[in-house]
Amino acid sequence: MREPTLAEKVADELTHRIIIGQLKAGERLRQEEFAHEFSTSHVPIREAFLRLEIRRLAISEPRRGVRVAPLESHDALEIVRMRGALEVMALRIQKGRPNTRQLAKVREALKAGDEAADLIAWEAANRAFHTALAELSLMPRLVSTVADLNIAFSRQVFAKMRSDDWKPRSNHDHQRIYDALCGGDIDAAVNLLENHIWAGERYPSQMQVARG
Repeated sequence: MREPTLAEKVADELTHRIIIGQLKAGERLRQEEFAHEFSTSHVPIREAFLRLEIRRLAISEPRRGVRVAPLESHDALEIVRMRGALEVMALRIQKGRPNTRQLAKVREALKAGDEAADLIAWEAANRAFHTALAELSLMPRLVSTVADLNIAFSRQVFAKMRSDDWKPRSNHDHQRIYDALCGGDIDAAVNLLENHIWAGERYPSQMQVARG
């Protein structure tokens, strides 16, 4: 695996800040500020901003520069519906029982979620789990899209749930999906994943972490 470029590292760090609300909707992103913070020229920062725009986390406006994208009320439903279609398809493509190597990242994300001490760590593990499931498809473009959708979902979660309201929990849905994969029961894993994701549409006003 190649080492991420500086622009990718900056984009990932700014993505994290947007997800947890440290960078708020509508806030201006200034090249000079981040160039100074990351001790670099404006070129990697501009590339990082473009990556944020691709993830729909930032918008560029004439004479207003680059700003953190707003959180729209209809976004949550769109995100859940797209995840329900693409993540389920990615898992359904899997044929037979995944081997130990293929399941390693899924297992690591499951363990990280169980050991999470706060909402930030839990939600990062949640994203890692869903992305690792998509990686079983061996379709890089699909994986990238799923990862971006889970970033958007995480932002919705943080917008609706304060970190100090979070209590340690174990995600039984994730465990059941993992157990089904280990047993080679792909159909069961697909059904569990589909129900797990679509719960977010049935309760759009709550969007509780346990349903992500």
